[in-house]
Amino acid sequence: MPVIYTIDRPARVVYLTTVGDPSFEEWQDVLLKVFSDPAFETGFHFISDRRRAAPPGADFVEREVVFIREHEPELGRCRWAAVVPDPATDEAARAVTNRAGMTEVEVGFFYDLAAARRWVFG
Repeated sequence: MPVIYTIDRPARVVYLTTVGDPSFEEWQDVLLKVFSDPAFETGFHFISDRRRAAPPGADFVEREVVFIREHEPELGRCRWAAVVPDPATDEAARAVTNRAGMTEVEVGFFYDLAAARRWVFG
């Protein structure tokens, strides 16, 4: 599966790892599994590592943001750190996220996993 998740319940964080070029539906299915996982609770933070994934297309990013916005009640107040491989991926994601108008989910973009962790836990 190109998108996998693990939940670190004591740390209150969900780790998403994306490899290859998953479809939006594959990504969405994984998030729905996270929400129904008994280890997940509203308010857990997310660290999404896309460094080994193909850059998502504009349509994927738009749909991703709409999905997250629609599921803000399940997510609750949290931080979502996206670890991206390059500036092009970063710029596209930032542009869409800024227009999304999410009130509960604070999104940050990083090139380094350690920096993403510091931001989430800081």
